[in-house]
Amino acid sequence: MDTNVRTLQRTLNREGLDYRGLVNVIRVQRARELLGGTQMSITDISSQLGYSAPANFARAFRRITGVAPSDFRMFCRRSL
Repeated sequence: MDTNVRTLQRTLNREGLDYRGLVNVIRVQRARELLGGTQMSITDISSQLGYSAPANFARAFRRITGVAPSDFRMFCRRSL
């Protein structure tokens, strides 16, 4: 990104964001794509997104979206 860490932090703070929050939002966005558009297992998705355990992924996904990854996937399949 050709910027130092502190400048990036200040820029994110001005937008009401922090690095960890931004990473979590992007992870969940990608998880939604994978859950809705692939047959990958939740374990494989959690691993691909860098979570140390599927339970950690499920907890983070539920905290941000309000639903479990498996429920999200079932909803996506019913919508088709």
